[in-house]
Amino acid sequence: MVQMDNFKTYANGFQAVPRLGLERITYLMELLGNPQETLHCIHVAGTNGKGSTCAFTESMLLAAGYKVGKYISPNLVRVNERITFCREEISDTDLNRLLEKIEMLIPEAEKVLNDKISQFEIWTAAAFCYFAEKNPDYVVLETGLGGEFDATNVISKNVMSVITQIDIDHVEYLGDTIEKIATTKSKIIKSACESGVTVVSAQSEDAIRVIGEEAKRNGTKLVVPKEAILQGTEEIYEIISYGAMKNLRLGLGGIYQIQNACTAIECAIALGLSEDAIRAGLAAAENPARFEMIGKDPITIYDGGHNPNGVRSLKDSIDRYYPNTERTIVFACMADKDFMPSLNMLNDGYSKFVFTTVQENPRAMGAKALCEKAAENGIVGEWAPTLMEALALARAKGKLTVVCGSLYLYKDLEK
Repeated sequence: MVQMDNFKTYANGFQAVPRLGLERITYLMELLGNPQETLHCIHVAGTNGKGSTCAFTESMLLAAGYKVGKYISPNLVRVNERITFCREEISDTDLNRLLEKIEMLIPEAEKVLNDKISQFEIWTAAAFCYFAEKNPDYVVLETGLGGEFDATNVISKNVMSVITQIDIDHVEYLGDTIEKIATTKSKIIKSACESGVTVVSAQSEDAIRVIGEEAKRNGTKLVVPKEAILQGTEEIYEIISYGAMKNLRLGLGGIYQIQNACTAIECAIALGLSEDAIRAGLAAAENPARFEMIGKDPITIYDGGHNPNGVRSLKDSIDRYYPNTERTIVFACMADKDFMPSLNMLNDGYSKFVFTTVQENPRAMGAKALCEKAAENGIVGEWAPTLMEALALARAKGKLTVVCGSLYLYKDLEK
């Protein structure tokens, strides 16, 4: 059980994998007066593209003049990043005040439940309380893991459900097939849906079929985005046309953002946003660590892709903007990840590798062990114990540098 004297350490500590189940969060929210029931949530699930789709959607709503709360995970550097109102992170004062409020309820809740309230449930409860105070027009609500038993699914109604690209990930929690994973993620779809719309990113027929069946059961209309027409690029940013809207510039880098943008555009259309708001919002979207240019001499890209689908998208973007270019890949990952498929994809004849370790993370794989395992599988590289040392090694080569393998690595840039 959480002890009162170390509650803040626990609440602000290492981000453990969320524990699934709604019993704990349901009871906690009841103790807090169910503030989530006052909110108008756009609920977003999926394996890849959730964060970027949330960023585009938030940005278009802000451009339309709405007040918008956003709840995302994981955070990159500080817990505060998870909870924003009109792009402003929750202040330390407000976060601490809400954590103290929740802390007072923890002993009773854990005694009744005979179970430990998880970090993610604490953060989710704090977010709902904060948004209820701020009274936004919309809350863009990203699931943590899965959908059906994710803590965010404590909401009983929503504005719409959005499901992005589904891939094989977290099989021990969600299932080992696309259909099983699509099934659990589709359970965020609600019959009490203000817009009557479920938006699902274009993807495999199996995933769309499963999600479509759940949408139909709940009486919502399934919307699958059309294909965008590529109009060109500006550095790493795509310019697209979508339907009658021409030359839309995306504010997030990477070719894979086209799909996320199209998904978000369909959300905006369902909400009645104007073309001006859609255009301005797409261009102004912000989402760090997703094909983000973090340096220019040499060009250095950070991308949080950490499963085969995400790394495939990263590889497609590298090939689009920097074709046939020698590069150095700085790679780190969690010890529970099957990383070789990703490394094999990146090992295309143009890449050299420097392996490193995510700091202060008990799930992280050690750089030396990672380097040795890669070598056993035919990928020979160097290793450095920290990201900054690995970056120094990589950038000394004077080539395009790409940092990838884990979103958790981003916080080490500040060190």
